[in-house]
Amino acid sequence: FPCKESFGDLDVLIVCPSSINIKNLIEQLFHPTEICHNGDVYSFDFEQFQIDFILVTKDMFENAIVYLSYSDLGGLIGNISHKIGLKYGLQGLWMNVHTKEFDPTTTSTKLMLSTNVKDIFDFLGYNYEKYIQDFDNENDFFQWIIQGKYFRSIYFDDDQLNHAHRQRTAKRPIYIKFREYLNQQNQSNQSSIDQNELICNVRQQALIFFNKQEDNEKGLNQREEKRLFRSKYSGRFFSDIDGQNRMIRVHMKNFERRFAQTDEEFHQWVLNTDNDTILSEIDKYKNELKQSQSSASN
Repeated sequence: FPCKESFGDLDVLIVCPSSINIKNLIEQLFHPTEICHNGDVYSFDFEQFQIDFILVTKDMFENAIVYLSYSDLGGLIGNISHKIGLKYGLQGLWMNVHTKEFDPTTTSTKLMLSTNVKDIFDFLGYNYEKYIQDFDNENDFFQWIIQGKYFRSIYFDDDQLNHAHRQRTAKRPIYIKFREYLNQQNQSNQSSIDQNELICNVRQQALIFFNKQEDNEKGLNQREEKRLFRSKYSGRFFSDIDGQNRMIRVHMKNFERRFAQTDEEFHQWVLNTDNDTILSEIDKYKNELKQSQSSASN
């Protein structure tokens, strides 16, 4: 913000080839007392100032700049996105598609919706031109946030946040100020619509808006194939051989090569073969193995 008097730590976004050793580079340039490495972030001290080097890919760079802007733009929009069934982060906007809808304990895959900042803002109902022009102060920024299409002040109530999120936000001054700002506003933008219904609607709208229906359908088919494969074939069918669990993978590989030369070919064989035939072939393999072991011991 133009009126900001002081600044905290410095975040530096870096796009670089994997051949460059970032830790060595930091040591050579800054000679820090300590370097902390956490995922794609390298944190170090320089002249009593903390600097975070954040590694991003080229296609993430523009969105990452936006995500980290204005202290916590990404965190605020990310919280709203989470409540409507989407995810917003340094990479852009995406959704986690679970094997069973509304059951986060089931297997999920990540469906990337967009890395384009303007497209993301357009979908979420944020004025991209206003963002480009900059905000005069915190209240100007807060007003922009609450004007988003899916904003609901209830999403920022303590009982709507999990323990980890509450701990993180309690340490962020901009988030605390945003909560104070909301408390001063007229709470008139709440919706009586069922939250699960809202999530379903938003996710369907997102698939259409970002033209991801085909990708989503392909992902659903792949997950169903994976579920079907595991139900028809897994290590549990070989766990009774010799009582040695460490050999299960070996037996599975030996069995698989009876029907296919590659993992892909075997995967297709399982999908195309009925359960009874698969179990019969596994029993046949076990019996032949027993006979072979019996002959070897005589």
